[in-house]
Amino acid sequence: MQRPVLGILTAGKGQVPGNREMFRFVQLACREAGLTAYVFTPAQVNWSRGTVKGYRYVKGRWQPGRFPLPHVVYNRIPNRQLEVSGEVQLTKRRLRAKGIPLYNAGYLNKYDLYQLLRGNPQVQPHLPWTKLVRRRSDIEHALQRFGRVYLKPKHAFAGKGIMTVSLGSAGWALRYRQGDANREIRGASLGELWPKLEQKMGRQSYIVQQAIQLAHYKGRTFDVRLLAQKNGAGQWQVSGMGVRVASKGGITTHVPNGGYIAPAPEVFSTVFGANASSVQESVSRLAMLVAPAVEKGYQGLFGEMSMDIGLDASGHPWFFEANAKPMRFDEPGIRRVGLRTLTAYVQYLARKAGEGAKA
Repeated sequence: MQRPVLGILTAGKGQVPGNREMFRFVQLACREAGLTAYVFTPAQVNWSRGTVKGYRYVKGRWQPGRFPLPHVVYNRIPNRQLEVSGEVQLTKRRLRAKGIPLYNAGYLNKYDLYQLLRGNPQVQPHLPWTKLVRRRSDIEHALQRFGRVYLKPKHAFAGKGIMTVSLGSAGWALRYRQGDANREIRGASLGELWPKLEQKMGRQSYIVQQAIQLAHYKGRTFDVRLLAQKNGAGQWQVSGMGVRVASKGGITTHVPNGGYIAPAPEVFSTVFGANASSVQESVSRLAMLVAPAVEKGYQGLFGEMSMDIGLDASGHPWFFEANAKPMRFDEPGIRRVGLRTLTAYVQYLARKAGEGAKA
């Protein structure tokens, strides 16, 4: 078979819009694996000629070139608005018509994931109770049932817009992140709470979610950030997992919100002792249940997902979120394995597409 060609699909303004740092890493990994890779936008495809004006990172700069249509397309459209644009949707249809596999079919959202996964009897015990906020009573009933809840934008990214509300005998406490600081507002009656929430939520669609009592590491909550990928055999695997620890008083573990990275082996052994390895295995098992279930439910082709999985004091894993277009992992080891696995999967898809074309 000829040298496989990977097209990295992006969109937006400029010649190479999107996450250029990630594009550089992927191109380098492809070069080392013997693949040709370039970045392109829908406007840069000449469908009648079967060519693409793509860009490669060479000698410290992005250089244009004329390339053949790719054997495989890696979807890295940078946001939801561009993903649903007519230009991108048309490109996807044309790729399908030509039998060119495009993977990471689209963005996921928290509520759709919950609705999809709660019907899976193996995954359901690992899901916090979740409801789409349509009216004030949805939040009030959840508070009265659980005592503490999370409010999350349906399309939240990197922890933005997330709040917690707790209800006790002295009243309620609303906690959120503003700038670089954690903030708290307290009140006595739920009637006082609603205007505050309306102001914070604005026009965004929110979910209300049961707050799980998570295990603590050095006095702070943490969760597991995991990379699930398809490998060179087209099978899902866990390529690595890291730990994100919340800041002091923080409501999320996201690093941009004050959280920090800790070595997973150290955290597991410190928190769970002799049960560390079995707890870690339970996290991997959950990920291997979630990934194929999400792919099947969304009826698209996926090759990778990052997942946020929490652990309670007993070591029981709780699934919080999956991202079908994961950002670069900060841990070098996970990044290396992730890039090797990505190129192996591209080769697998190219090989399968080639076999299909011959059949």
